[in-house]
Amino acid sequence: MNRASIFLLLCLFSFMGMAQEPVDSGLTRLAERARIFGERIPQEKVFVQMDNTCYFLGDTIWFSAFTRRTNSGRPSKISRVLYAELWNHDGFLVERKLVEMRNGRGSGFFALPDTLYSGYFELRAYTRWQLNWGQTEHHHNKYSELWFYNKAMAKDFFRDYEKLYSRVFPVYDKPNVEGEYNRDMTLRPLRRYFKNDPEPPKLLLSLFPEGGNMVAGMPCSVVFEAALEDGEYCEGSLSLTLSQGEGTIVAQTENRGRGSFTFTPEEGKSYEVLFTSSDGKTAKQKIKDFEKEGVSLQVNRQDDEWVLDIHTNLDKPLGMTIMHEGVTSRFAQIKNEIIKIKNEELKSGINQVTIFDEEGRVWADRLFFVTKPELTKPTISISGLKAEYQPFEEIDLTLTLSKGEGIHPLPMGERDGERGFSLAVRDAVRQDNTFDSGNIMTEMLLASEIKGFVPQPEWFFEKDDEEHRRALDLLMMTQGWRRFAWREMALPGAWEITHPAEQSQIVTGTVNKYDISLTDNSLEAESYIERLNLVEFRNENSTQAEKNFQFNRDKFNLHDKLKKEVLVHAEIIKPDAPKNSQSTMTTELTTEQGTFKLELPNFYGDCLLFVTAKDTTLWDAKTRKLWLKKFREHNWIQMEDDEYERVREDAEFYVQLQFPHPRWVKPYTYYQTNIALPRDTNDDYRLTTDNTHMLDEVTIRSRRNGLRRIDLSKPVYVVDAYEAGNLAMDAGLLTDLYALKEPPHIDNQKPDLSAMGHGNTGEIALAIINNYIGDMNMERRYKTTIYWDSIRVAGDGVTNYP
Repeated sequence: MNRASIFLLLCLFSFMGMAQEPVDSGLTRLAERARIFGERIPQEKVFVQMDNTCYFLGDTIWFSAFTRRTNSGRPSKISRVLYAELWNHDGFLVERKLVEMRNGRGSGFFALPDTLYSGYFELRAYTRWQLNWGQTEHHHNKYSELWFYNKAMAKDFFRDYEKLYSRVFPVYDKPNVEGEYNRDMTLRPLRRYFKNDPEPPKLLLSLFPEGGNMVAGMPCSVVFEAALEDGEYCEGSLSLTLSQGEGTIVAQTENRGRGSFTFTPEEGKSYEVLFTSSDGKTAKQKIKDFEKEGVSLQVNRQDDEWVLDIHTNLDKPLGMTIMHEGVTSRFAQIKNEIIKIKNEELKSGINQVTIFDEEGRVWADRLFFVTKPELTKPTISISGLKAEYQPFEEIDLTLTLSKGEGIHPLPMGERDGERGFSLAVRDAVRQDNTFDSGNIMTEMLLASEIKGFVPQPEWFFEKDDEEHRRALDLLMMTQGWRRFAWREMALPGAWEITHPAEQSQIVTGTVNKYDISLTDNSLEAESYIERLNLVEFRNENSTQAEKNFQFNRDKFNLHDKLKKEVLVHAEIIKPDAPKNSQSTMTTELTTEQGTFKLELPNFYGDCLLFVTAKDTTLWDAKTRKLWLKKFREHNWIQMEDDEYERVREDAEFYVQLQFPHPRWVKPYTYYQTNIALPRDTNDDYRLTTDNTHMLDEVTIRSRRNGLRRIDLSKPVYVVDAYEAGNLAMDAGLLTDLYALKEPPHIDNQKPDLSAMGHGNTGEIALAIINNYIGDMNMERRYKTTIYWDSIRVAGDGVTNYP
């Protein structure tokens, strides 16, 4: 055997890791594909550092943003464009900014004018490359899709995302006296209040089997979580009654309303668990329908080792991979066995163990968090701080970077050893001790890879002891979300790129053939409108009417696919550019299967983007026609057109721009809208109601029993009519049917704003703008002001109306 062969064998055994026998080629192929995928197609993680924990109207929110790639842990250069969004308490977009990222770092700001209403605001940030993962479908009813031109546009509209960077913070009223920062929070008027106090939130009990399933005849570990509907954790005990003579299993909550129990279920039987909170509330949950065959997986840390206890009754070869941030670190063929791995051999952070067969089916999947002592040590120390400073007094600080191994600030420069940091200095009087208190380490290692909100994530890293490790493990099994979906990585065709990596902003879109015959008041169009407004659609007593109603979308589809490619003409105009400067940029390109992609140049400020499409093969070569023409009297752009002939004609094509912005917000949880008590890190800490309070100086101005007087100076949502029309068309909504004056009704009463889903974003308002705006051809100087009430709700929530 030559030296080259020996080297190849050593590489093979290194990859096999713990394998005790030859590895099946089918398992090897899947594991190898997952490994290559994780190394060559990395994801991006985002963290935003803000300059304060609370703000007052009139303040400016300054922030620094960081992006990091998963396959190397270094600052990401995949995207140079970061989308930063500010959303208000009611779920409406206040402002969106594009931040230029250089070597994984950028900065920006949001101004909070006093024309806004105070409340809890949300800062959300993401790159377009991130949107290739975690796509879900926003909950909605099927009739909502009738608002759209076709099913594809409806699907795009209701696309949601499982995990984006988000931070919620309080915004208070502007101080009446300069320097007196009272926590007054005046909510927007016209909010409806019930005459009777609403029912208290219900106690919910959730069960999470370790590994993802429970197999009859095998020991199963189950984690439970007890919390109120608003997300507040509840402490208490759980009991599981087994078969006669076998007794009862009792488990106590250990941390944040979570605990676990282990039992061996029997096939054909069902079990019921009962949780009783410390204040006497109860919740029940049934356990039944166990798997007849499968894999039982239990992962525990014992001293300095991780023990993987695997049981299976499958008569087929199985493989196991362990991944860290999508990069495969171990692979082995397994059976019923116990595998031990040294903690020092694994990387810090969330690791993912997956057990699969040669067909690519995942039989068990488990997240576990690897902690090491260096994670609890600070990496930067600050000295020179005084207890109190005079206004405008000079502050002299010394920042020292800790030596030794561990998590250090991300390198911002090109050269090795060059590092950077972001520093925020704030008045201690103007900050709140919020539960949203994570830092760049907790976000990159923990919160970015699990779903939902994690209150005070820094607590998990205060000590490296059994209590904190156990709490992390319970968190992994309750809020665990697979940022790195194993099947998408291992199976061909399971994942595809839907969003590009942006070095500058990219605008994508589609061109459809426009059917003019259905835009007038023809009989077909009138019939179409009547069916959209059919009262029986939403009447609970009209089940038969729904069955008899056969809606042929294809017959009434306004837009057809292109039979041949067309030319797309785009112009970017800077309206505020100085005279005699380059204020207009023009480009033309041909569609590919009806789609196009425009890569915009880098610029700062606002610009106007005009996009039109034309089949230029039908043009008369002797007659030059205008692409665009705008009129000065309407405050639009004046373009020189002496050499052109103005030809008035109906539109041939429908151009839809597909912006990547996620449309949906999630309801706030209890810990996002409450303030935490100051605490000592040496305290025996549990996240319960004892650690939560509203500051004494916070005043929420509200009034029960009806509505407060509306304040027309501060509407909930203001939109330019022309812009609203464009946004609605880009969303695929039926806005060109001007005869459609009323949205679907419930029992012929008020408009059902929740027909689009939740009725909780500005885009939802566009679904019914025909009722408020009318003709989209109105002059640009007109604006539409919307005053209805819209709240953050989950599921089929009820929207309140003025």
